[in-house]
Amino acid sequence: MTEKMVRLATTQWGYRETPPEAMPYSDVFSLEAARQWSRECVEGNAGLLARAGEGGADVAVAGEDIAGLSYAMTYLDDRSIFRTLVEDSAAFARETLARVARQHGMYLAACFFEPEGDRIFNSSVLFGREGEVIGRYHKVHLPVYETWLVTAGDRFSAFETDIGRVGLLICYDDMWPESTAATALEGARIILHSSAASPAEYRVRTRASDAQVFYVTATHRGSRIVAPSAKVLADAGEGEDVVVAAEVNVETASLAPENYWEYLYSGIRDHRERHLKLRRAEAYGVLVEANPPALKDYPPGGPATAPEVIREVYEKQKEDYQRGLRGEKQHYTWTESLEE
Repeated sequence: MTEKMVRLATTQWGYRETPPEAMPYSDVFSLEAARQWSRECVEGNAGLLARAGEGGADVAVAGEDIAGLSYAMTYLDDRSIFRTLVEDSAAFARETLARVARQHGMYLAACFFEPEGDRIFNSSVLFGREGEVIGRYHKVHLPVYETWLVTAGDRFSAFETDIGRVGLLICYDDMWPESTAATALEGARIILHSSAASPAEYRVRTRASDAQVFYVTATHRGSRIVAPSAKVLADAGEGEDVVVAAEVNVETASLAPENYWEYLYSGIRDHRERHLKLRRAEAYGVLVEANPPALKDYPPGGPATAPEVIREVYEKQKEDYQRGLRGEKQHYTWTESLEE
C-alpha cells in the first residue's frame, strides 16, 4: 500500500432565516430581493470553502441548496419564479465555485438546483483543481414536496481524481443505506454528502463503516468527517460558519491489524477488498425488487402525489408559512416525536 495523505474538509454554514422579501409566500416578495438573497447565500458558502482551501484542503464540501431556494422550490402559485431563480443562481454558483477551486488548487463539491432542458435537478457538482466540472450527481431520493418542481436522478456515480475516486450524495439519500453502498460499489473511496438536515452521528458513522469509505457530511449543524473505521475524525459541533478538516491516508485506511483473525483466514488484509470479494450478489435480489415482501404489511397506495392531493397539501403548507410570516406559532414541525 502506498502513502496517499489527503486533507479532507467540510463546512458548516449556519442556518439563516430567509427574509420575507425573498419568500414567494410573503406579501412583500420581490424577485430581485430573492435573487440577491440567493447570491448572498452562494457567496457565504463559497467563503467557507475558500477558508478550507486556505487551510490546505485537497477537497472540501458545502451543504445542500447553497443558493437558499427552498421556499421557491415549493411555491406552486407561480412556478416560473423557481425556474427564473434556478437559472440565475446555478450560473452564478458555477462561476463562483469554479473560481474558488482554481484559486486554491482544490477539489470542492457543493449542492444547488440546476436547469437541464425542461427539467430542474437538485445537483451536487464536483469541481477540479483547475475549476473545471469533473462530476455531477442528481439527487435520487427526493422528499415528496421536492418532487413538485424537481426531477429525481436515477443513478449513483463516482469520479476519478488524484486523491482517489470521489462519490456524491445529497441529504435525504442517506436515509437509504443502498445509496452509500451503490456509490461505494462504483469505486468511491471518499463520499461527499451535502445536506440541509443534520444526520445523526450514528448514521454517518454507520454509512462510513458499512461502505468502507471516508464519509464527509456538510450541513447546518453537526458537519463531520468519518473514517472507514467509523471513527469521527472531525466534528463541527453546534457552531456557525465553521470549517473543520482531517489528514487521512486513503490507501491504508481500511487495513486490518497484522494479527486480525479475518486476515489470517482470508489472506486479505484490506477490509474493503475483503468485503467486495466476499459479496454474495446472487442472494441480494430482494434489494432491487420494486415490491418486496415487506410491503405486504402496508395498505396499497403510495405517497401523496396525485395532483388534487398535492394542491390540498400545498394550501396547508402555504397557510402555515404565512402564519410564521405573521409571527404566529406554526402548526407543523420537523420534530418526529409525538411527545414534543
